Amino acid sequence: MNFSGKFFLLGTASLITCYAIGETLPQVQKTTINEPSTVLLESAKLPEPIKRVEPKYPVSMARKGAEGWVQLNFVVGTDGSVNDIVVVDSTGMKAFEKAAVKAMKNWQYSPAFIDGKPIEQCHNKVQMDFRLDGGEIGVRRNFKRKYESVRGALSSNDIALAGELSDNMKDKGLLNSIEFTFYSLLRADLAKAQNDDVSELKHVEHILNTDRKGEYLGSEAHRLLLNRMFVLQINQSQYLDALDTFQRVETQENNDENIAMLKPYVTQILNVLKSDQVIAIPGKVKQDGDWWHALSRRAFSLRDVNGTLNTVELRCHNKSELYTATTDSTWNIPASWGRCSVRVVGDTDSQFTLLEIPTTSEQS
Repeated sequence: MNFSGKFFLLGTASLITCYAIGETLPQVQKTTINEPSTVLLESAKLPEPIKRVEPKYPVSMARKGAEGWVQLNFVVGTDGSVNDIVVVDSTGMKAFEKAAVKAMKNWQYSPAFIDGKPIEQCHNKVQMDFRLDGGEIGVRRNFKRKYESVRGALSSNDIALAGELSDNMKDKGLLNSIEFTFYSLLRADLAKAQNDDVSELKHVEHILNTDRKGEYLGSEAHRLLLNRMFVLQINQSQYLDALDTFQRVETQENNDENIAMLKPYVTQILNVLKSDQVIAIPGKVKQDGDWWHALSRRAFSLRDVNGTLNTVELRCHNKSELYTATTDSTWNIPASWGRCSVRVVGDTDSQFTLLEIPTTSEQS
């Protein structure tokens, strides 16, 4: 399926409206905060928010018309405090990341309980959106001109020129939400042309984290992007993420035919997870120095390291642990820890393979 042509038609239609940033400070919308993940144990009492401090919109970002989002992973302690805050992903603007982390440090929860005892809740993730209110939705003229130049290079199959032009598009990262959506779309199409599935998936995720309801690209493009993310996640053995994506597909209206098309792949995923097959996931440390993966198995190891890896951190629903990264160890996770994500920290662009190893209980 050729996604690029469809996106180009949608993109040019959506880029007609342009606007200039005024001198007055726009109003700031209330920050969107998605609920954190939950414990998957019947005997558990989940942590409940008592106090959530809204992040302050950085004045310098607002004056420049910059918007963005920040995804955070954090631990709720036995006293309900928020600790070990880590930026998982963002639109790349450090001012927003600092504002989000600063606000979260003042959050307070009632702690999670299991069998009447308070426990740490170590696998929590939220996204904070920074959006401006009061301005016309659109892109700026300079962005539109650069966007069309990259589109022209891609249409001419001049991949090198498209890469060079797109690298110069972000204007130090100060994009509004619709601009970031279309910038990420260009980067996804460029990665697809380079057969770089890892980068393509990252940029498709960025699009859907920004345009979560198809407000900018339209409902049809939104549906195609969810399908593409589902396929890329399967190709990279990110099976739990693919199942989560399918749940998003199921929530779309008038989508029965598409759901029926994807269901056989869901069945295949579930069969793989129940099998004795070792699952190999390619990993690459991103610019911020880490790589995250949602584990579908309770045992894993690292192999084929090209670069330097420093630490392996497990963040599970009921436990977090930090280890030295090594290729001669197999990590076995107790079932009582709940669903886990692994964070590998190392030098930027270090590559490796994470092997998820089946256990006897998982095959039964």
